[in-house]
Amino acid sequence: MFAITPRLDDFGLLRFADELSNCWDRSPLLQAVGVDRESEVQNTDKEFRIRCDFRHYKPEEIKITSDNQRVTIHAKHEEKQDNHGFVSREICRVYKLPEDVDAKSVTSSLNSKGVLNIKASKLALEAPKDTPIPVQFAG
Repeated sequence: MFAITPRLDDFGLLRFADELSNCWDRSPLLQAVGVDRESEVQNTDKEFRIRCDFRHYKPEEIKITSDNQRVTIHAKHEEKQDNHGFVSREICRVYKLPEDVDAKSVTSSLNSKGVLNIKASKLALEAPKDTPIPVQFAG
């Protein structure tokens, strides 16, 4: 038996965690209980990473922009026919970039399973340097 437990994510939104949380393929079991891996954000010492499910969109339907403080992902496709009729989709996600991220290093890739990966490197921290302080003689 597997358990689904509610939790708050880094943005204060209610998400559901389960034993299959590392599985990016939407299994029949996850479909049955309505669990869908929408996005995952990781902020490590070396990089900031976003991983999102965009399997319903083609690369040309996804637009990613950055204003050096946040990354915006906007995806839209016009009405298409599926097994149940017609559907149109549009999504916009905005992620705040941490202050220590090099906004010029943001890259993205979309794999064949529709997983969008966005990465940004952290700014290089300068090692502390000794600063000479002159001694003033008051005599």
